Amino acid sequence: MANRQETYVQKLQNYCSTNQIAQPQFQDYSDPRGIRTAWSSGVIVQGREYRAHLWRDYRYLDQSREEAAEIAYKTLTGASAAGTQQYSYGRGYSQ
Repeated sequence: MANRQETYVQKLQNYCSTNQIAQPQFQDYSDPRGIRTAWSSGVIVQGREYRAHLWRDYRYLDQSREEAAEIAYKTLTGASAAGTQQYSYGRGYSQ
């Protein structure tokens, strides 16, 4: 059985713990769109909110949280977007 790679949510939580920063607070957002509702997420770290770019079906809300955590983690650590893994989320809503 292969080891699972650490998620960006976990990386962000570990970063906050290591740097004695309050744990990230996730916020979910909904946007009614006709008969469907689109969902997105943001994460607040040190008073700043980092938001996911995509709006998704509720079933994929965890992917929005992961996207927001990735944006926050890379911003806080100065990680370059070059050479990073790209995700295929499926069934997303675009803004």
